[in-house]
Amino acid sequence: MRKLTLMRTRLLPVTWCAMSGVSAMSGVSAMSGVASSKTAASTCVVAIDGSAAASALTSKQFLLSSPAGAYTTARTCGNARRLFEWETHVTRTAASVEAMLSDLTVNEQDRPGLLAALATPDALRPRLDATVSAAVREYKRAHGDGDELKVTVLVTWSCSDPKASGSDPKSSGSVSCHVTALPPLPTSPVKVEVRGSPRENAAAKDSSWVASRAPLEALMRSDINELLLATDSGELLEGSQTNFFALVDGAVHTAGDGVLAGTVRRLLLEVCEREGIPVVLRPPRLEDAGRWEGALISSTSRLALPIDQLFVPREGHPSDESDLRVEFANGPGSLAARLRALVRDEVVVHSTEIA
Repeated sequence: MRKLTLMRTRLLPVTWCAMSGVSAMSGVSAMSGVASSKTAASTCVVAIDGSAAASALTSKQFLLSSPAGAYTTARTCGNARRLFEWETHVTRTAASVEAMLSDLTVNEQDRPGLLAALATPDALRPRLDATVSAAVREYKRAHGDGDELKVTVLVTWSCSDPKASGSDPKSSGSVSCHVTALPPLPTSPVKVEVRGSPRENAAAKDSSWVASRAPLEALMRSDINELLLATDSGELLEGSQTNFFALVDGAVHTAGDGVLAGTVRRLLLEVCEREGIPVVLRPPRLEDAGRWEGALISSTSRLALPIDQLFVPREGHPSDESDLRVEFANGPGSLAARLRALVRDEVVVHSTEIA
């Protein structure tokens, strides 16, 4: 086995205040018009505070062109009539708002109002429901109801001058949503590579992370599905957009702390408990990859996705075939294939009807 070399690029957080700053329909119009030259048609929908319009933006462009805020990515099921783990998404988004507000310089007179309006699930849920429902209805009106959908929700707020007073934090908060067809699942071989360090605050799903990870994504080959983030000591905590699991001697190993508690991760762990599959809440170590029987990543769009090939590239270079560290056999009867099927079969059961 080659000597292990980890890319030690440290990602610095992109910091700015999350500001709504526009009315609902003018915001929809502005974001709808910021399409890249690669996007020829308005095949998506953006809604802001309940008002929806067609958009040519991808979900990534939507986040990058919007103010920073707390975001989450959900998926529909049941012919786009239901949302998978919607209650968890609402709760996690409210928790992300709370975590971000604790890190930002916010007028102390504003903070209680912002927390009450945006950081409690009961207050945030009706606004999320209204905006997501508007976006899904508009998508179906324009494109029919044959697709399952990827639903990206963003919550932003205004950061007033910490020395100022008298602002209305509730009116400055905004809920926006991007809807597009859910992409097909990746086909085998699924390839991942180890590149980059863990996020500073994994508990908060901050949209600025989309910009922070861009330098790493720029080095990815087109056939690489995901980046795995490693600590200085070689612990693999999670992917840039996924949770990560190593399968060792019939048990599932995954980090218990320092990761975002993804909705599919939660379902996979519940399935393991029900099926009597052992779980070890400890980060897998890259140096042990040679003895893993398999590995998976999980996310809203991928569900539980077995990894076929793991690469460890040189720092600052795209990976090539010489960087292949290990290959996994994920055929019928493997634990990875079993977990993939078990999670897939539970999606509709763990869903909520769209309001």
